[in-house]
Parts: sequence; C-alpha cells; structure tokens
Amino acid sequence: MTEQLSGDPLALLARWFEAGDHRTMTFATADADGVPHARTVLVTGVGPAGVRFHSSTPTTKTRDIAANPRATGVFHWPSLGRQVVVEGRAGELDAETSRAGYLAQPRRLQLIAWAYHALLPRLEPPHHAVAPGAVEAAFDAAAADPASAEPPPSWTTILLEPERIDFWQAGTETTTSTKTRFVRDGDGWRHFPALP
Repeated sequence: MTEQLSGDPLALLARWFEAGDHRTMTFATADADGVPHARTVLVTGVGPAGVRFHSSTPTTKTRDIAANPRATGVFHWPSLGRQVVVEGRAGELDAETSRAGYLAQPRRLQLIAWAYHALLPRLEPPHHAVAPGAVEAAFDAAAADPASAEPPPSWTTILLEPERIDFWQAGTETTTSTKTRFVRDGDGWRHFPALP
C-alpha cells in the first residue's frame, strides 16, 4: 500500500532505513573533470543533518568530494518496493566524530580500516592493484597490534547533507508507482508529487 508522505524527509528516511532489510547505499561522486564514480557503502546513521558513513582517506570518494562536493546516494529496498534518492553535498566530519564512529564499529571493520591504512600508501594508479594476500596480512597484523583499538589516521566520517530527496514507492498490477520529491526551502522543506 502506498504511504502518503509529508513532514520532515530525513525523519521519513530514518524510518524507512530502520524498516529496510539492509543498511547500504550506493554513493555516487564525480571528480574535478566530471568523471563519475559509484560504490556501495555501509550507512551508519540517518539523522537531522543527513546520511553518515565511514571511509578511509585518501580514496576515490574522498578525493572526489574534495574536488567536487556534489554527491548522490541511492537506497533501494526491493522487497519493500521502495527507493530513496538523496542529492546534496558531502564532506568529511571532525576527528572526534570520526573517532566515536570507529569505536562503535564491529571489530572486523576496525581491522579492515587498519589494513586499508597500511596498504593505501602503496597503491599505484591507475589500477591501484594490491599484491595477493596483502589485505589478509595487513588485517592479521592489525589484529595483533594494540594500537588498532583506536582509529588509524586515515579513518574518516562522511556526511551527505541533502538538498533534494526523492521517495519512490512501487505500484501494483492495477496502480502506478509514485514519487514524492522533497526540496530544501530555507530552513524547511517543500514536497510535491514528481514523475517516477
């Protein structure tokens, strides 16, 4: 059944996010030349400021954001017949916020962050190849290092601050799909139906 949407779109997104069957988002950026890049990221929070997730730096996403902060995130929950597209500006948050995010991560993800920290400086463009077994070795080394209880210097938190949010809901055999668009309007939002 199609839900009638109004109010704060970030509160709506947070509710849909919690009801969804996964916590991932496709995050799309473009570099200074306009070359697009997209990847799936693990979202760690949706709140009044926007959508938050973690990354290592420098990576393609953080280099893109530094050159061109315009970005888009796409949530898709096929089993619920829902999709949300978030368009806005992305940027890195402060070190203390990032540290708190690191401490809240499962241990496996903390060790992956340290493995990336060890390997990122060794990567050579354009393909950024990694030697066979290098990730596993760096992961094991981090697991044995007490320093990995704290975040590596390359750990960062990214916030996508929306300026437009589209909520799409699938139709049925006898009804059409719907899209409700929310656009920032000063300190608030306005919303209206949009073409799917």
